[in-house]
Amino acid sequence: MDYNKGDYVVLFFLKETVEVSSRCRKWTLDSGYYMYVGSAMSSLAERVKRHLIEEKRKYWHIDYLRENAEVVAALLLPTEEQREEELSNLVSEYGEAVPGFGASDCSTDSNLYRLESRNMGRVFSSIVCKWRDRCDSFFD
Repeated sequence: MDYNKGDYVVLFFLKETVEVSSRCRKWTLDSGYYMYVGSAMSSLAERVKRHLIEEKRKYWHIDYLRENAEVVAALLLPTEEQREEELSNLVSEYGEAVPGFGASDCSTDSNLYRLESRNMGRVFSSIVCKWRDRCDSFFD
């Protein structure tokens, strides 16, 4: 299995309400925790590493969020097949979607979800359990 391709989630914290603007859209995000869902089918570790860096050329929606948010955690999920939509749908069960944020390459409405702090442990646990069950080679 190629451990450098797959999906990921990054958990962010916003200290205060901010307006996040990309090249085409604007979102007003209340303070709190946000989980972003993404995929990288050729350089998983490098993609997530890029999201952790504050100052960089802005390319993806998450780059505009990152300049205002603290990174709390990141979870890399190596897999041979992209499962970004499945992962986004799972996270949506635990949080409120930010419509139109980062979901340009899949059919979900969003890849960013606002989470209540009480749901953070649940969503991480659920992701790991479902990945273990669905990705036969996850622990190979």
